[in-house]
Amino acid sequence: MDTPASRILAGLVLPSPSPFNFQNHTISSSSTLMTHTTPQNASNFQFDQIDQEILRYEEAVRELKFRRNLLAPISKLPAEILCAIFMFCNVPETPSNYASYNPHWRWVTVTHISRLWRNTALNCPALWSKPEFTRTEWAHEMIKRSKMAPLTIEVNSNIWLTPRVLDAVSEGLKHLPRIHEIRLSASRDNMVKLLGDVNRAAPFLRTLTLDVGRNDYHYHPLTEPCMLPDDFLAGDASRLSHVELTRCHLSWDSTLFQNVNISFLKVHSPGAPAPTLDQFIGALIGMPQLEVLDLENTLPASSVTGSIEKPGVSLPRLRRLRTVGTIDECAIFLQHVVVPPNTIVHLVAKCKDVPEVGSPTLQLVHDVCQHLPVVREIASTSKHSSAPLIKSLLVQSSGPGDGVLIEAWSTVPKTKLVHPALYPRDITFSPASVGWLKVELSWRHVHFRQCHDEVIQALCRPLPLAQLRNLHIKRGCFDDSFDVSSATISSTFGTLPKINSVTIEGDNAYSFVGALTTQVANSEGSAGPSGSSSSSRSGPSSGRPTLAFPALRNLKLLDVDFDRASNDINDNGLMEPLMDCLMQRYEYKAEIHKLILERCSHFLSDDVGVLEEIVADVEWDEIETGYSDEEEEEEDMDYYDEDDMDPYGDEGYYGYGAAYFDSEDEMMFLGF
Repeated sequence: MDTPASRILAGLVLPSPSPFNFQNHTISSSSTLMTHTTPQNASNFQFDQIDQEILRYEEAVRELKFRRNLLAPISKLPAEILCAIFMFCNVPETPSNYASYNPHWRWVTVTHISRLWRNTALNCPALWSKPEFTRTEWAHEMIKRSKMAPLTIEVNSNIWLTPRVLDAVSEGLKHLPRIHEIRLSASRDNMVKLLGDVNRAAPFLRTLTLDVGRNDYHYHPLTEPCMLPDDFLAGDASRLSHVELTRCHLSWDSTLFQNVNISFLKVHSPGAPAPTLDQFIGALIGMPQLEVLDLENTLPASSVTGSIEKPGVSLPRLRRLRTVGTIDECAIFLQHVVVPPNTIVHLVAKCKDVPEVGSPTLQLVHDVCQHLPVVREIASTSKHSSAPLIKSLLVQSSGPGDGVLIEAWSTVPKTKLVHPALYPRDITFSPASVGWLKVELSWRHVHFRQCHDEVIQALCRPLPLAQLRNLHIKRGCFDDSFDVSSATISSTFGTLPKINSVTIEGDNAYSFVGALTTQVANSEGSAGPSGSSSSSRSGPSSGRPTLAFPALRNLKLLDVDFDRASNDINDNGLMEPLMDCLMQRYEYKAEIHKLILERCSHFLSDDVGVLEEIVADVEWDEIETGYSDEEEEEEDMDYYDEDDMDPYGDEGYYGYGAAYFDSEDEMMFLGF
């Protein structure tokens, strides 16, 4: 068969021709050429002929390479399989340094491998469906190559939004009928420019994420919100299921909110005006498939309604709930919105007034806790409740003096200790994962403890804590944070029948040791907070008062200063009260089996030996901290006997040291 390739192959095996004489050939071939052309024109003509011949040969070689590549096994794959493989390269590489960020797109690289791969990639619209707007010339070309594939319009930072990029993004937003996702993070002014003309329906839009200022350090986080136009998306996005609006105001009357397909709704700081209760409830009624609800500074501020009946809505499919607002707003929300008891709840409430004893604010705190999903379920159901059991609880009085946090788990998670080599066994003390129930309350700074104690009681007492096994009382974030009092600890948690592990942080240890020696009513046959009966073997005899925390067996002290002056116990620190407490619990047959001390200050190795005489298992991280240089010198002098320190004898200072210490290294370690 006579083809260019066959002629090339045939020519390759022929002997090389003799040297070609361009001058003789030119003269003999055409006398007319010599007559009408100059030597320079003749040379140019000959170069053009040679270049054209080279191009023909190169094209023939490329054709041979193409035929050769077709014989490779990977070229046997169908185009659909190659496209699926190429789609794994459809995400730009994550930049390690934004300052020197140079996007390199792997899905572009596949078009440079072979003719087959290039043709396959160019005919795969989904591969080009996420334009890279940081390269505007590429963005326009990718939009063309995507043809009618669903588009993703994404800008994750205002840093990239130059005028040319804004024009490219605006060009992409014109394809609303086929846009699948819109994710924009920009300044308020740029967001207004981008969304000002987005007034057409988006029938295929599933994800809408608009964020003003969050990812841009050039703008204040409390920048003025962007007001979305009333005709945004023409109010028509029937397939919309995921909505995130951060500092973007969209009226709660918008038909975009009343979408049965919405399963994820996040609205943060949209600005005024706040929704009315009727608007808010009406929007939630239109979202029966809602699974995740995250609302921050956008709750109804008033319970005033124009409805004859009390408005309310049930969200049976809700799995996660997070609300941030004032205590009044949170109370209104929980009174009118019913969610399943197993919903993961994170409630953040700010009190306008200090929740003092007898104040309306403290009553609101109590109302909020009474309407928590798990408490509401327990109150409405006497048998077979579907609410998860609370088995771990964290209580923290945050500071300085202006907040309380509680967090609950339905399991007893395991945590890694700071020194795993010293503690090879798994010990279940404080949980390390995110709690299933979390309530944070804050108020303006106050200087008295009673406020914190009352709030902790108002939050914890309604909770179903009969199955609580793990309690963690954490110190505040600041040194002047208030500690939970002994009376609050014993009255709120001391009668619970199944608490067997407690972690105490900071100066709360002084209050807790005092609570451990408190006598409470015998829990045998008494009802727990959830109404279930419980029994205890703690007391020497039934019917007599017993110590608080009757089932406590594991105690962990974390970041405790054993030499803190305390008015509640005595000025000798924590060591003596702790020993007395442990002895008293031993006598009441409610002894502590395991005691862990971690990052404790003013605690020495000798103290471990003393505690081991009372507690069977004492574990310590062997870190001695909290002593000044003068205290260390005084402590070192305690090792010397004045009778043995004879400056004139051979058995003076050094003789004593040599007899007492095993090595010079040990002497140097202790300061000698």
